[in-house]
Parts: sequence; structure tokens; C-alpha cells
Amino acid sequence: MTTTALDSSDKRPSDYGAFAVSMHWVIFLGVVVLFGLVQYSHSLPEEDPLRFAVMDWHKAVGTVVLALAAIRILWIRIHGAPDLVPSPRITEVIARISHGLLYLLLLALPLTGLGMTLFAGRGIKLLGIPPLLEANKQIAGFLHEAHEMIFVVSLAVVAIHVVGALWHQYFRHDATLGRMVPWLRAK
Repeated sequence: MTTTALDSSDKRPSDYGAFAVSMHWVIFLGVVVLFGLVQYSHSLPEEDPLRFAVMDWHKAVGTVVLALAAIRILWIRIHGAPDLVPSPRITEVIARISHGLLYLLLLALPLTGLGMTLFAGRGIKLLGIPPLLEANKQIAGFLHEAHEMIFVVSLAVVAIHVVGALWHQYFRHDATLGRMVPWLRAK
């Protein structure tokens, strides 16, 4: 019996590969940079040209994070993710929900930011994206509110994710964190 490409897609990898791990940490660093940029921009006077430049970087990095998140989600859909390390049912449910929410939020947060920018009649200069839509303050305002709300929800879900990873590492003493932190992998 021969194996086809479809047969191999049903097999789950035993661990996250180098590409998935790299994407995880690059996206994480992008999100940290996004947070730092927006916090710094809010410390500047409203009409300061530096504030606009910082927000241009925020928009560009956010768009790159959106693209990387989409690639990561596609990668997982094609290549699969390893099964969860066996643990109590409730923690498995929380892990599945939080991972699903993280992926959803990694798309929703930059999409609302991009939409807000485009509906404000602006583009993303650093990426060469011109204004593509006629300004609509009402839609831009709605997307701004959604962007901020999604950010707050994202902080909560990321906190759950981090607490869960640390719980697995320091209380359960299992291999969960080692899947994304290569130097913690058992040898």
C-alpha cells in the first residue's frame, strides 16, 4: 500500500518543528514591539511628528504580525500540531480554548487596526500601502473601539497562556513548555 500526501497530513507531529517554534517567538516579539510602540506614542504630545512616525511603525509591524499569524495558522492547518501533553481534562479544555482564542485574536487585533487605518482614509506608508478606502469616521471609530477591546481581551488570554505554560513547567514538570522553548527539551 502506498502513502499519499493526504495520508501524511492526518498524522500529528510528535513535537513542534523549528518553523512553528520560530514563528511563535517572532510573532511574540512582534506583539511586544507593537505594545511598546503604542505605549511610547501615547507618551508623546498629540501633534508631535515623532508620535505619527511611531504609529506608522506600529501599523507596519501590526500588518506584518497579521501576515505571520495567517502563515502560522495555515502551517498548523496543513502540518498539524502535536497532541497536548496528557493532563486533567479541565486544563486540556482551557488549553484548547485559549489556543483557539489566541489564533483568533492574532487575526482580529491587527485586522481591526488595519481596518481602522484604512477607514480613516490613511495607508501604511512604511509598507507602501496607499489609502485604499474613502474615509468613514463612523466605521473607523467603531474599529478603534473594537481594536482596544480586543487588545484587553488579548492581554487576558495571553496571561492565561503564560500562566498555563509556567504551571506545566514548574508544577506538573511535564514537557509542555519545552515544545516552544527548545533549550528546555529533554535530551
